[in-house]
Amino acid sequence: MKSRSIGIAAISAIFTLFLAASLPSWASDRPPMKNGPFMTAKEAKALIATAKTPKDHLKLARYFNQLAVQYEAEAKDHEEMEEAYRKNPLPKNLGGVGPIEHCEFLIKSNREMAKAAREMAAAHEEMAKEAGK
Repeated sequence: MKSRSIGIAAISAIFTLFLAASLPSWASDRPPMKNGPFMTAKEAKALIATAKTPKDHLKLARYFNQLAVQYEAEAKDHEEMEEAYRKNPLPKNLGGVGPIEHCEFLIKSNREMAKAAREMAAAHEEMAKEAGK
């Protein structure tokens, strides 16, 4: 059962990294986190491929927690934009999706990605405990 949960964690990590790598370029323009430099997705992928020690897994847990903070900030930004659009509604574009629906989608998506990143952080914290035994 433990190997299955680690396998699920690995698949979730790959999914989260894929989502992070597919963010628009402006998403990487955020300043480093207050607790230290933000590990890049490339560095995280390299560490995922080699992580064996508790220290390795704790670094990855920190990476995923910082990623969750970034996603939560994006959701908050879009909540504020949605509120502004509700005060000054614009017509829907030709595709049928207006700015309010766009913001709602991004709020939901970023919250889901933040949740997945927090789950990955918890999985790596657990892997750190297991590696330390």
